[in-house]
Amino acid sequence: MLRFVLEPFKGAHPILFGMPRLRVCELLGVPRVAGDGNDSWGLRLEINVGYADDRSVNHVGFSPGEFDLLFHNTLIWTSSSQPDPNPILLRFDGEPFERLGFLVFSRLGITTTGYHDDDPSQYAITVFPVGAWDAQLVKSRRADVGKYAGR
Repeated sequence: MLRFVLEPFKGAHPILFGMPRLRVCELLGVPRVAGDGNDSWGLRLEINVGYADDRSVNHVGFSPGEFDLLFHNTLIWTSSSQPDPNPILLRFDGEPFERLGFLVFSRLGITTTGYHDDDPSQYAITVFPVGAWDAQLVKSRRADVGKYAGR
C-alpha cells in the first residue's frame, strides 16, 4: 500500500516539489496518462502530478484511491475511506480562502474540493508550493467554513 505524507509547501512525501519527472515515474510506475505538463495514475491510484517547464514537480493532486494520506501524523484518507479532510486542516489553518471551487489553505500549501460544497464527484486534495496560488488569492474571499463549527 502506498502512503503519502502531506508536507506544507514541500510536497507529498515521497513526491517532493522540484523532483524530476523521471524520479516520480520510478516511484509510481508508468503513468496511465502522460501529458506535456502533468501525468496521471488512475483506476486504483488516483494521482495527478504537475510539472514546471523544467519538468520538475510543482503540484501533487489526489482523488480517492488505493493509498493512504497523512497530515501531521494523522491519517486523513485510506484506500477504503476518504472522509472530509477539512476539519483536520482547519485545525492548522482556520481561515482558508475559497476560489474556483477550491478551499485554499494558504498557510499549509493545500487545497481541497468537493467536500465543502457536498459534491462527491469532485473530492480531491492537492499540495502546492509557495506562491502557486498567490495570483488567485487576490481575487478570492474567505471561505464560509461554518458547517465545520464544532467538529
